Amino acid sequence: MDQESQRVKYPKVLLLSLLVMLVGAVGYYFYTSYEPPVNRLIEGVPYYGVYNLYPDFTSSSISVATVLRYYNDERVSFGDLKTKFPDLRYDTDDLSHFRNSLSFFETQGYNTFSLSLASKKGKEIKEIKKYISKDIPVIVIQQKRLDTKIDDIEKFGWRVVIGVFDDKKEVIVHDASLGNNYVFSYSDFEKLFVPGARRMLVIWPKNEMAQGLSKPGNGQSYKERSTAMEQAYDIVGAAGRARAAVATADTLCSSVAYDDELTSEQISEFIRLNKESIQYRDEVINSPVFKDMPAFFQFRNKFYRARSLMRIGEISKARGILINELIPANKNLDKPAEGFESAIDFSEATADAARYARVIDGQMPAVYEVLMVSYRYEGKYKEAIDAYMPYFQLDPNDKDALKYLTLLRDELRNPAARKIPKGVKCMGGRSVIK
Repeated sequence: MDQESQRVKYPKVLLLSLLVMLVGAVGYYFYTSYEPPVNRLIEGVPYYGVYNLYPDFTSSSISVATVLRYYNDERVSFGDLKTKFPDLRYDTDDLSHFRNSLSFFETQGYNTFSLSLASKKGKEIKEIKKYISKDIPVIVIQQKRLDTKIDDIEKFGWRVVIGVFDDKKEVIVHDASLGNNYVFSYSDFEKLFVPGARRMLVIWPKNEMAQGLSKPGNGQSYKERSTAMEQAYDIVGAAGRARAAVATADTLCSSVAYDDELTSEQISEFIRLNKESIQYRDEVINSPVFKDMPAFFQFRNKFYRARSLMRIGEISKARGILINELIPANKNLDKPAEGFESAIDFSEATADAARYARVIDGQMPAVYEVLMVSYRYEGKYKEAIDAYMPYFQLDPNDKDALKYLTLLRDELRNPAARKIPKGVKCMGGRSVIK
């Protein structure tokens, strides 16, 4: 072979070798990196939340309950979960509950996998798909809403991923506020993760534990999402913002010692926050979908609107709502939305709840306490006592209520014992009462 032929042959061999190496590298990459598409909805994951009467449970306790009941683990009651995962709305991103949940599940005999991702977008869904394809639901901790604001009191929430569909680019979740089988696009779902702290938590029984549990799920198909659920995103958010505004106002008021005078700036801010809360409640109540929401949701939004009206001096208007709208409707508040069943012992779950969130025998005792307060704000102590008495038919042993009743009776008998209530001071005194 002459030199000219060799010069032609060697480049061809080199090019062929490079081509073989390139094809091999591409093949190896696809062999090790390729993941088949996931289009799966896990069957039988239970839903708990607003629509079946879990309004005062944290989203963390509801998510934990969802996973436990999916595996048919009934060892821990809903009431106990509420105690283990108390309300931490002021916490930055529920980090303490995240850590507690890991310890809780491990103690209960579960395998756990947790992730706090600080990586680029899209890694979350890739990780989630690994477990959804094995019928293992995934808890994620995200921003509560797509339009979360920096001053929202409820910035973060837990939700449970029950399905992923690559073909539609959709994630399916159970969300305590938004309802069952709620659909997020991949894009929206990724936006909800907290930058720098994209947390997820996966739980499944250890082998020895799994042998003692029945097959995961309840064997039933998911309920259709109601019209209210499909349209409730905005009013659920508005209700949360109303709650945030009034909580900030109450904190401002309580931060001032009882005998101290409030500054004009503090009074103005207290009134502004309550007016802001009223605006959000009006947005909720005036929504066309409001009438389709659970009775308890409707009742509480009207109740807290009346309470805020009272806090800005609109006593007569607030009392009219309490007497004419709320007291006649104060019944059957412990019934879930149509199509749902409540698996909860409502009295057990609310026994240690905030006093203004409790329901007893289908009624909210706090309505009578707020009505009492409306009369006391005006210095009408006899009327206040009379308005308060139905409270004790529902809960005769409430220590705080009994203390307030004793105070009212003392004020009725002894004018010297009468003081301007703290709430009246925060609104600027009795001169602003209408």
